[in-house]
Amino acid sequence: MAAGFVQGLTGFAFALIAMSFWVWVLPPQLAAPLVVFASVWSHMISLANEQKHRLSKKLVLPYIIAGLIGVPLGTYLLQMIQPDTFKIILGVFLILWCPVLLFSPQLQRVQQSGKWADSTIGFLGGILGGLGGFCGALPSAWVMLKNLSKSEQRYILRHFNFAIQLFTLMAYFAQSTIKTVHLPYMGVLLLSVSLPAILGAKLFYKISERQFKHGVLSLLFISGCLILATALL
Repeated sequence: MAAGFVQGLTGFAFALIAMSFWVWVLPPQLAAPLVVFASVWSHMISLANEQKHRLSKKLVLPYIIAGLIGVPLGTYLLQMIQPDTFKIILGVFLILWCPVLLFSPQLQRVQQSGKWADSTIGFLGGILGGLGGFCGALPSAWVMLKNLSKSEQRYILRHFNFAIQLFTLMAYFAQSTIKTVHLPYMGVLLLSVSLPAILGAKLFYKISERQFKHGVLSLLFISGCLILATALL
């Protein structure tokens, strides 16, 4: 429920929030498909409640195209990577990166970067998405460094994450990663995330740019701490 609300509000972070709790009781091979499934469902609900906008699809296409290329690599690595190693790397990255972003560094080279840089971030996000639905971690930091508006950030994150996680879910089905043991969990998730996702989507239009930024960074930092703790304890 917490993860559904956050994703409805920010356009990403379902995996970061949910996995912070689930890693204590579920193995990655069971939790990863559940995260992706619930995230896709939350995105569908949020998109249905999204207000009309005038943003161009060209804003997000470089991320999506490159991200789709990275997903198969991520799903392949899911079967090979050591879970604790992955969690340590992701946790340390979030803990170190979020305080830096809080001070709004004005990096002209990043702000002036073009589609190739966006595509690189999308590719890496796709790999993380295939590994367990974490596709929003890098792009969220990137679009904040680019000093994009709240609406542009959410537009990119929401549509990128939806595309990557939908493709990841299809890859999981094709590779038989999703098994009958997942089905009861999926039924519970359909019931638990729907209303929170709607509430989060509606709250987005009532918060300021600063509240949005601080909220996203706080969530990422807390998630990084929890993820790192699960790997070390």
